[in-house]
Amino acid sequence: MIKYLKQYIFILLFLLVPSMALGWGLVGKTGVSGSYGLIGTANTAGFGVGVCPGNVLPSGMTPLSRYSVKTSDNYGNYQFEDGSVMVFIPKFYYKISTNTIDIKGTDTYATTAAANTAGYALHRAFIDGDAEKTGFFVDKYMCSKNAKGGGYVASSIADALALSIHADHNPIADLTACSSNNYYQAINAAHARDGVNGAVNASSIFHVTSRFQQSALAMLSVAHGQAASDATYCAWYHATYNYPKGCNDNALGDTDDGTVSYTTDGYSNCGKTGSGTPFAKTTHNGQACGVADLNGLMWEVNIGATCITAGGGTIEDITRADPASVQITGHNRITGDQVMLTNIEVGDWAALDDKLYTITRTDDDNFTLTGVDSSGFGDAYVAGTNHGTITAGTFYAAKQATAMSDFTSGNSGATDHWGATGAAAMMDAFTPAFETGYSANGFAQRFGSGANQVLAEDTSGADWLLTGLGFPKDADGMDTTGTNLFGKDYFYQYVRNELCLLSGGGWGDASSAGVWYVAWSHYRTNSSSAVGFRAACYPD
Repeated sequence: MIKYLKQYIFILLFLLVPSMALGWGLVGKTGVSGSYGLIGTANTAGFGVGVCPGNVLPSGMTPLSRYSVKTSDNYGNYQFEDGSVMVFIPKFYYKISTNTIDIKGTDTYATTAAANTAGYALHRAFIDGDAEKTGFFVDKYMCSKNAKGGGYVASSIADALALSIHADHNPIADLTACSSNNYYQAINAAHARDGVNGAVNASSIFHVTSRFQQSALAMLSVAHGQAASDATYCAWYHATYNYPKGCNDNALGDTDDGTVSYTTDGYSNCGKTGSGTPFAKTTHNGQACGVADLNGLMWEVNIGATCITAGGGTIEDITRADPASVQITGHNRITGDQVMLTNIEVGDWAALDDKLYTITRTDDDNFTLTGVDSSGFGDAYVAGTNHGTITAGTFYAAKQATAMSDFTSGNSGATDHWGATGAAAMMDAFTPAFETGYSANGFAQRFGSGANQVLAEDTSGADWLLTGLGFPKDADGMDTTGTNLFGKDYFYQYVRNELCLLSGGGWGDASSAGVWYVAWSHYRTNSSSAVGFRAACYPD
């Protein structure tokens, strides 16, 4: 009897302990199966996605079949109760050596302190609500309209009609939670996914994809492409155009890869969500398990950074001098500020138009433009003929203590993503790395400049934040040509009040579209048929 009892106990433990451990996320699988909470190794099956530990899996989130098998199309893929397919991106550390990016997971470094000691930085995307996160879930596809209960929500579904933020193209205003077609409504749409009958859930776990998360996906793409030598585990691998492909050539294809094609959604040359073939060429990791359509298709609203303009105004005079001095009574700017000059139309002065400049404060009413020698200009600046204006602003990024899901869509409240009150409560000021000066060639820059380092290698501080936002470390990391390593993606620099960042590019943006592409030039109240969004959430 005792013999049989021992056998029974042994069998029971054999059956229960592994399954309990897997549910708790304590036991990792090896071989073709992925270990829980690990990002993987570049240029291997499953890199760039992973399995969410069961003890932090959000309520309503269910793994898809074969979700733990690295070679499966569903590896690291989950479905929320509304039908949304989401991909889990485990926490990772990165090390940048000039322009080489190396990624390590928590199997290499158990703590951020250990990673930092070895020169690796925790990506900013894995800090939320003042806590380090196991990873994040992000929509596999851009959001489309989907029935839920008695209403409509924004869901991540394949071969659907992507929502736009415009009345002409699958309008976001058709969702229960959204009352208009403005960019800020994307926040309301994301908060409604786990709401009742399509209504906003004030305690939602979901948020619009942050710029930090967008940057993390872009960084994984570069690291994966650099490690690859063929298309075995990276379908979009190419000796020259070594980055994810997409719908960007204004003809349902990719401008750099003629083998890629999309199914039309019926509007202009926009494709259906996730309809690109070969599909793996359109994901961030070149595998079917990855996040699709980050290069083109439609622009995506990103939260986590904004701008509030202050000071500036109409230019009263600019001297012919080296450096040129600008007169604006009570300009309220300080040395080192970056300002934007616009609406300068006449004579030699027009060369100063539509560019950004770093200034040196002279007094309350005057400042000089660094690097601008106007002493040889033919005619004096006449305010009545030229109509030049200065725009200056303060840029803000979400505090580490801020939870992305806490951001609301307004511009006056303490939790609002836009406006002075929300910025003071939820964000910290930072200085973006803009290309400034007389020879800057305008607002449209591209990522990369020859062999210059683009991203900062810092493990903390201001430059670490810029890398987390997916921005160059300084002006040397961009020019008007760009480099193939960063897809020649556009970096559209601007100073805009109530800035709403857009990423990725649209179906007609050609080589300027891509995983790094970012535009600083849009308002929260803008509306566009080529702009959509996707949602994300943190599991713990």
